[in-house]
Amino acid sequence: MLRSISVAVGMLCLLVTTTYAQETRTIDGALNNRSNPEWGASHSMLSYWTKLDYADGFSEPKLGEEFNRPNPRKISNDIFAQNSVIPDELALSDFLWAFGQFIDHDITLVENTPTEVLSNIIVPDDDNRFAPGTVLHMSRSEIALGTGTGIDNPRRHLNRITAFLDGSAVYGSDIERATWLRGENGKLKVSPGNLLPWNTTDGDFNGRIDTDAPFMADDTRVLTKFYIAGDIRANENPLLIAFHTLFVREHNRLVDLYTAEDPTLTGDELYE
Repeated sequence: MLRSISVAVGMLCLLVTTTYAQETRTIDGALNNRSNPEWGASHSMLSYWTKLDYADGFSEPKLGEEFNRPNPRKISNDIFAQNSVIPDELALSDFLWAFGQFIDHDITLVENTPTEVLSNIIVPDDDNRFAPGTVLHMSRSEIALGTGTGIDNPRRHLNRITAFLDGSAVYGSDIERATWLRGENGKLKVSPGNLLPWNTTDGDFNGRIDTDAPFMADDTRVLTKFYIAGDIRANENPLLIAFHTLFVREHNRLVDLYTAEDPTLTGDELYE
């Protein structure tokens, strides 16, 4: 009896969800929750699953010996210290962490702010890369406007992309990026070799730089040409670029499949 009731309730929920679901999702993630349309949308406030713990109760970070916190640089050195190749215990390949990074880039993006720089991370005496005793400067995460003013209004942060596993790393989280990434007949743009499009007017590496191309992060600060993708961090490493490329190719493969099945479909229908 209980099983029958559970099945009935589940079917009812599915029916209600299907009846009121959007035919196509919004590119910025809005309206996925009709009662709270901004939940999970790009530029909405991050949710916190742990207690906020600022030095002053609302804004200042806890860094330094007075807070009994370990040196961040020492933590980094200890975690990454290895003198030889360490095989994965489960025989897993780099595919695992690279896909994990791709998924992370589909659901969270908090920007740094150049106007707030921490200058209290001291290089340990046994550091092999930086001069001991020097300072590592680190930008703080961008504060959400209007927050961090007091105990009752602690510092918080915005998620610049959609919080859903909705392929925003492929399509973007705003209409401007999504529009730039679209090609013809429902497909996504690619460059020669079926690779991601470059930030040029024709998407080809040898083309003229498109000043209207969407912003892409460049930690090297030396690139003039780079791949454009749904997420600004796509160029961080070759494996991440590879995942972005695979998903763009999969989108275009499905467009070809649907076009063959129903030639009457419009470009918008194929894209959605």
